[in-house]
Amino acid sequence: MGLQILPVQRCFMHKFMNNSYMEIDTGILLENVRAILKSLDGAALIPVLKDDAYGLGMAAIAAVLCTVPEIRCFAVSHVSEGLDLRRSGVDRELLIMSAALPFQLEAAVEADLTLTCARLDFLPALAEAAKKLGKQARIQIKIDAGLHRIGLEPNELDAFIEEYHQYQDHLEVTGVYSHFSDAENAELDAQQFQLFEEASKKLRAAGVPIPLRHMSNSAAAELFPQYHLDAVRIGRRLFMDRTEDPLYDVREVASWRSFITNLKLRHPGDQLGYSGAVTLKKDTLVATVGVGYGDGLNQDLFKVRAPVLVCGRRGHLLACCMDQCMVDVTDLDCRVGDEVTFFGYDGLGNFLSSQSQAALVNHDEGCGLTSALSPRVKRIYK
Repeated sequence: MGLQILPVQRCFMHKFMNNSYMEIDTGILLENVRAILKSLDGAALIPVLKDDAYGLGMAAIAAVLCTVPEIRCFAVSHVSEGLDLRRSGVDRELLIMSAALPFQLEAAVEADLTLTCARLDFLPALAEAAKKLGKQARIQIKIDAGLHRIGLEPNELDAFIEEYHQYQDHLEVTGVYSHFSDAENAELDAQQFQLFEEASKKLRAAGVPIPLRHMSNSAAAELFPQYHLDAVRIGRRLFMDRTEDPLYDVREVASWRSFITNLKLRHPGDQLGYSGAVTLKKDTLVATVGVGYGDGLNQDLFKVRAPVLVCGRRGHLLACCMDQCMVDVTDLDCRVGDEVTFFGYDGLGNFLSSQSQAALVNHDEGCGLTSALSPRVKRIYK
């Protein structure tokens, strides 16, 4: 009698065959998009899907967002991410926000990626690649308004304009943009916005087309709607609200869950973890859970005994290894096989915000926790 292959294949696809899984609720994601579009008052939404959509799965998230007709452009950080999205079937404009390397230009032009022009002497090589392929290269012009990462500075604009006119037959400009260096500093933001506006006017007056201007990210869009301009780049806010003073029109989309693999009553003086990381001071019911820092679990959460959800109540992290961790579940009614939720919603509807978890370890955003999760954490789309 032959092997029963089909049932095994089904098992491989099941979320419970993984030591942990992150469930992404695409219905909530689309609700968030609608709320964000409403708040932008006509400005375009450019979803930022860098770092594999903050760990949620770039191709899958893009496929969901492509069902929204108002979304006409996505932004990612690197050429490799743009190429991956093209291979996954995304046909919208793809803005590459970091500086493309010289040996990436032909592939980027061939894939119709929009490259950021952020330095002088970038256009000659790009135009040569476009000419070789018989295409126009798409660019957006990046202005350095004070972040001092990449971008053309005001004193470089004259040289850039001259360079642009020399190669403009091989180029298509789809926008100009910048980035606030501190989205919560109103006075500094006003100064940087003014610098960006002056640079935009200078480019336009010199005959450089500017179909689209954008400067705000999620935080700036929440705090200062006057800077929405033609479009807003939204990353974190697609998936979660801000940490302080949430606006309540955006909900978290991701929930990370694992399972109890062992339960043992430990006693005062017992040590947990490598090198006796934790010494217990009282009788403690300790659950071993099947994830660790190899799955991307932030080890700083153990220093503050961060909460986790177990059977609708809160346990607390104790010690972490590469593939397993220990949780204090004293007085909780739980057993081997029960789920443990590190952030998001548990199976009973209780909620533990990734934003609040991140705040415990001085992370700016909960997306720092989601983006750290390794491929071993199965992504499940609800």
